[in-house]
Amino acid sequence: MSTLTRLHGDALTLGYGDYLVAENLSVTIPDGQFTAIIGPNGCGKSTLLRTLSRLMKPAAGSVWLDGEQIQRYATKEVARRIGLLAQNASAPGDITVQELVARGRYPHQPLFTRWREEDERAVQKAMAATGVASLAHLGVDTLSGGQRQRAWIAMVLAQETSIMLLDEPTTWLDISHQIDLLELLSELNREQGYTLAAVLHDLNQACRYATHLIALREGKIVAEGAPKEIVTPALIEAIYGLRCMIIEDPVAGTPLVVPLGRR
Repeated sequence: MSTLTRLHGDALTLGYGDYLVAENLSVTIPDGQFTAIIGPNGCGKSTLLRTLSRLMKPAAGSVWLDGEQIQRYATKEVARRIGLLAQNASAPGDITVQELVARGRYPHQPLFTRWREEDERAVQKAMAATGVASLAHLGVDTLSGGQRQRAWIAMVLAQETSIMLLDEPTTWLDISHQIDLLELLSELNREQGYTLAAVLHDLNQACRYATHLIALREGKIVAEGAPKEIVTPALIEAIYGLRCMIIEDPVAGTPLVVPLGRR
């Protein structure tokens, strides 16, 4: 067991009933990095993230958090240490943005305790950081997709955890809102030291914004490391079966994947 990182899984077997997604999979989420988990549909990306957050229990193996098996923690204690933005998160139709963000304070509130000043400060800070303070009294169901995702991230920030796991956070967002969201996550990582792990489908966005990549195929890690170190035409073809060339992103200087097509 590694003692160098806060969150990792050892010899994980993941699946749904008799259907195996991954077997004997060991993975580490490096501290202080923005990790993007990439790979084709069905390779186990979301299943892995759900398991690392304790939303799913592995059929075998263990997830370790701060030196303890994650299953040994109480649910509230896990939520004080890991913030999770699940795929297709939904909220009651009549809830406001501020009420949604306030739910992030639940793990920190003792039983039968009234709303405290520290809770209010955390909520206001989270809404300011994600740019939704002006939307505080609007219903979540009235927001655009990008605004809604920011509200959900504000809720996770209000948990005041230093580890955030995000399952396909840019899905259903237009390109402008995708970039806004990834810029925000990158700032949280660079400027505030959050450890982030996100399932991302867009390779070029993953290369530009993430500092660490974990590339999966058929439940196995094919490669991991900094984008500039591991992203090659051979890797992209091995993962996706896609012929491509890699050039330098003229804006960010990161790898840019240019598909060559099937012929």
